Amino acid sequence: MAAHLIETGDALMNRIKASAKLIAFITLFIIPGFFFGMALLDDSSSSEEEPLLGKIAQSDLPTAINISKTGSKSSTPLVVSDSGGNAHVIWLEGIGGKRTVRYNTNKSGAWGSGQVVSHDIKIGGSGPWPDFAIDSANRLHYVLTAVSSFPNYEIFYKQYTDGTWLSSQNISQTAVIGSGGSACPTIGIGPTNNNCYVVWYDDFNAPDQWHLYFTCKQSGKWSNSVSLPVGGGTYTPEIDVDGNGWAHLIWIKRRRTSSTVLYSSNSNPTDPNKWTNPITISGQTNEDWCEPDVAVDDQGNVFVVWMQNNSGNHEIYFRKKSGGSWGSIQNISKTSSASKLPRIAVDRSTGNAYAVWQERAGGKWQIYMNYSAGDAWSTAGALTKNSSDSINPDVYVDKSGEIHIVYADNAVGGYNIWYLSTSEVGGVPVVLYPPLNVHMNTVLENDGNAKKNIIRWKKNPDNNNESIKEYKIYRKKASQGVSAYKVRAKVSKGTSRFDDTGLSKSYKYSYVLTTVNNDGLESDFSNEASEPLVFPPVSLAVKSSLDSTKTKKKNVISWKKNSHNGKNVVKKYKVYRKAENSGTFAAVSTVEGSQDSYTDNDLSTKKKFVYRVTATDKHNRECEPSLSTFEDYVFPPIDLNLKTILNEGLFFSEKMNRLRWKKSPLNDPVNVVKYVIYRKKASENNSSFKPYFVTEGKEFEFWDRSLPQDEKYSYVLTAVCHNDAESKFSGTRTESAQ
Repeated sequence: MAAHLIETGDALMNRIKASAKLIAFITLFIIPGFFFGMALLDDSSSSEEEPLLGKIAQSDLPTAINISKTGSKSSTPLVVSDSGGNAHVIWLEGIGGKRTVRYNTNKSGAWGSGQVVSHDIKIGGSGPWPDFAIDSANRLHYVLTAVSSFPNYEIFYKQYTDGTWLSSQNISQTAVIGSGGSACPTIGIGPTNNNCYVVWYDDFNAPDQWHLYFTCKQSGKWSNSVSLPVGGGTYTPEIDVDGNGWAHLIWIKRRRTSSTVLYSSNSNPTDPNKWTNPITISGQTNEDWCEPDVAVDDQGNVFVVWMQNNSGNHEIYFRKKSGGSWGSIQNISKTSSASKLPRIAVDRSTGNAYAVWQERAGGKWQIYMNYSAGDAWSTAGALTKNSSDSINPDVYVDKSGEIHIVYADNAVGGYNIWYLSTSEVGGVPVVLYPPLNVHMNTVLENDGNAKKNIIRWKKNPDNNNESIKEYKIYRKKASQGVSAYKVRAKVSKGTSRFDDTGLSKSYKYSYVLTTVNNDGLESDFSNEASEPLVFPPVSLAVKSSLDSTKTKKKNVISWKKNSHNGKNVVKKYKVYRKAENSGTFAAVSTVEGSQDSYTDNDLSTKKKFVYRVTATDKHNRECEPSLSTFEDYVFPPIDLNLKTILNEGLFFSEKMNRLRWKKSPLNDPVNVVKYVIYRKKASENNSSFKPYFVTEGKEFEFWDRSLPQDEKYSYVLTAVCHNDAESKFSGTRTESAQ
């Protein structure tokens, strides 16, 4: 199984502090080979104002283990298991171009502290879309997109064998001028010969014309990369190899705001010309990136999942190829909240399939799971249910049938990687579905001195109506967080309307509903129905520069109006700031709602800063913060000066260009180890700049000698840090006319 996970942004990182109060909850869920039951005892009163969150706490569901504990952002976990059932996990650590790959295992009987396994790999700002696999000899293999010395994005490979991570290898070798590089690698392993098959998409032939490329490793040697004969416009490939050695490949084609999933197979994957003609196995998903995943069993059956947008609700869809024929497309999530980033794994001997994804349940991202035995899928269930965000799951089934699951969660000091397995937790609780299409409208009452909110909904057809007892209606002020929801009323199962009367016109309210069955089991939240509220701005950016004294920094924070906000809805924007590596956000300024930028002056050059912006309405009610925006990591040098000198002697004449520059004070927080000088002919366009010379970080002068006198040149410089992060170009300097 391949696993490419999209990293989520700051919108997923906002925490909600929920109360912790337990309500009666009994559930039993059976998976072939094991089961578990659990009961939570009621320690609350029967008050109509009982707290909502915490009714099913994380501690009452499968107990996961924090296996990263690094103190920095951990993301994109991937898991495999060896022949002894030991788990092996890699993940990304850090942000942007400062990320590393870390590895941990419980092979010794306990989880270690983890180690960095990418010392010889330079991860760039894009990607790196790692993938992870294990062969029958228990050797680990991972691939990812990283920056080559060209520089260009290429596919890099590392192998772990005999307790050692071997040196990385550039296995794509497709660097050409003007190409965007190689992206989204996927790796599959032959079950008997341990051949490695890697596929990615690349614009090697023409910039931004993406095709699938392939290479394989046999007897320790990688083949030359070749373009697969499956057409262009291809993205996010995923590969797996069945017990007969057949390779099965899926990828997507994108069109406007939708994508489709395509499939091809190869009975002899060492031959890139043996791939079958591609077929489309999904309809239009209405997802720009539908994030498919594939798994296979030893009998050659193929299991595929992807995201699909149905009238605004994101669901998880599945299709299976069995006996050479594709079955029907199935919705395996069937929830009223957003389901995203599916991963699938298969018990290769039995063909039982297990799908995990992240679900927007109760105002937070949770990890959900479903499984099938044969062709029948069970009911989706929650693996997490807490007040933090659980995201980016991955799943693996080992030879004994044990299921290994990893995900990222921000419950403790930012995002960490958490692990659980069926040998430890036994199974997955079922869920009861909330009512559908919850909506509301507001009318005035009492001669306009008060208002009434009318809430309507529809019963969920996925529930067994005979087992339903009632609906609970929860209410909070619209400006409050999810933890402020409290029970407003309980109504019988035959009811589809509730009138909330005598409300103050000074406040706006939000509502969610749950379904309660005869055993007291309560569903997740329905969709939220809320009175209008402002939304935060979008497309935040920060541009740093020096003030006139060149001793202080000023940051210009810019943003765009959120399209969800109507005309003149936003009264003020509030700008928050914090130091990049410490502290908490604090308000630094409030500007009018008509503005789209703010200049933060008189800042120290010794620190880097992070910003967020909120919007307030005419009642000064403040919305949630925007995504964070960060300063550039490294900046180009300043005061770049070019002087052309003609050295004429009796028998010779030499033209020289002397470049001088100064270190930018904006780089005070980082260690600049070198400067890269780019050169082009003055008559060429800027895309022709090429790396020409590299100086040490303590050097601030370069002489370009023996130049043709009938040609003029232009130069730009960049600064490079100790971690190989490179700045943007400096200003251009061009020889003047003589």
